[in-house]
Amino acid sequence: MQDSWLAGLRHIRAAVLAVVMCAFAGCAWAQWVPERPIKLIVPFAPGAATDISARTISDRVAAILGQPIVIENQGAASGVVGTEAGARAQPNGYTWTLAHDPPFTILPHVRKLNYDPLKDFDAVAVIASIPMVLVVRPDLPVNSVPELVALARANPGKLTIASSGTGATSHLAAELFKYETGTDILHVPYKGQAQGVTDVLGGQVDMIFSSFGPVLQHIRSGKLKALGVSVPTRYPSLPDVPTIAESGVPGFDFSVWTGIAVPAGTPADVRARINAAVAEALKAPEVRERFAALGFVVGDGNPDALRQRIINDYAKWGRIIPAARLTLE
Repeated sequence: MQDSWLAGLRHIRAAVLAVVMCAFAGCAWAQWVPERPIKLIVPFAPGAATDISARTISDRVAAILGQPIVIENQGAASGVVGTEAGARAQPNGYTWTLAHDPPFTILPHVRKLNYDPLKDFDAVAVIASIPMVLVVRPDLPVNSVPELVALARANPGKLTIASSGTGATSHLAAELFKYETGTDILHVPYKGQAQGVTDVLGGQVDMIFSSFGPVLQHIRSGKLKALGVSVPTRYPSLPDVPTIAESGVPGFDFSVWTGIAVPAGTPADVRARINAAVAEALKAPEVRERFAALGFVVGDGNPDALRQRIINDYAKWGRIIPAARLTLE
């Protein structure tokens, strides 16, 4: 009996020692390995910039993890429906959510939501940030942001600005611009970015904030006039287009961002494996080339960067929305 007990004790000690040694050595078997397909909830319609960012990396991440990634678009209520579904998913690594500005940092300040973006998710990685550009129809008699502001102030409520929907990032960029410039411009919501851009091209609407992908060719062909870039640095492919901040709206800074988040409580080793896979995918030349062509700035996969971005933007919009008296319903 004693020999059996001693043998058992030796096995226990050996197992404990193996665990300790593996912790220092980083044993491969300690990593989470998915055993079935992974679902990535994209809380916006197919074809949106957010959807494109998810699809651009999904195949690469799937190859790294050895399991398919199935994208599920839940494009309703400005991203709230899909984000809530992601918050309520099991924290086991098999359901991810594409984190994005409105449902994570903006809409919590204007609607009663059934999730808390700061408590119900763990940040995994930044995928990309997406600068925007303010474009106007070619026959609008302005060629700069100061000229546009002057025209809007002289004609309150008469100029129009399109968006991809109430509460969408293009809408928020427009509202921030109106607030910072003290202008009254009529918001015209559409059911997607493409429709809004089409009607600016056709002259039915005066302007829109857009990511570069849908408008770059139209800017180069002269079918749209680009007045200003929404971030503090000029866009490399359009170096002659000034930033809005340098065009008389000091401090103006607005960009869309996307990232991967998982339900709060997802085990640390699972989060680490997902993060490593996403970070590796973001380094792939084909991914970086695709993002560059779309006008996206590639993220570095840093989970702390995503977490801090959510916290900072949540606080920023918590200040701006009441001050600007924004209504996003």
